[in-house]
Amino acid sequence: MTEQQRFLDLYKPVNRKISAYCRAITRSSAEAEDLLHDTLLAAYEKMDQLRCDEAFPSFLFSVAYNIYSKQLRRLKFRGNYSEQAACYLLDKAASPEIQAELTVVLDKMKQLPQLQYEAMMLFHLSDLPIEEIQKIQGGSVSAIKQRLKRGRENLLGMLNESQQRIAVMLF
Repeated sequence: MTEQQRFLDLYKPVNRKISAYCRAITRSSAEAEDLLHDTLLAAYEKMDQLRCDEAFPSFLFSVAYNIYSKQLRRLKFRGNYSEQAACYLLDKAASPEIQAELTVVLDKMKQLPQLQYEAMMLFHLSDLPIEEIQKIQGGSVSAIKQRLKRGRENLLGMLNESQQRIAVMLF
């Protein structure tokens, strides 16, 4: 098996999750696409550093996180709420009232501290296990659990009663 075929075989199962993660952290479909392409190129070039194939998802998410962090440091850019990015997260079958409240919940979520926001996005929207998030963000497993707990508590504190019901359904 060629190196390219090995990479593609490892990438297929995590394709959807890494795409959703890139959209979530960049909050823009165009920036997410760029981040995804940069991530795939960097990951392919560094495949020789991968010790075992089971670590590929963590490796890929770590590369994406590192590239995005480097972009933030260089550009000193922190994006605002993007209606276009929210469209990817909204359930099209939901009523307009629920969609409006969900938009507010996601907007409030972006006001959380960066590590809490990223941990919640990785756990709840990308369906990554806590151990994978720990590998991506660093720290201990208990620190990730604490970020998730505090993120949920902080988010619920920022919301009114009807928005809390939507947040509880999401998280």
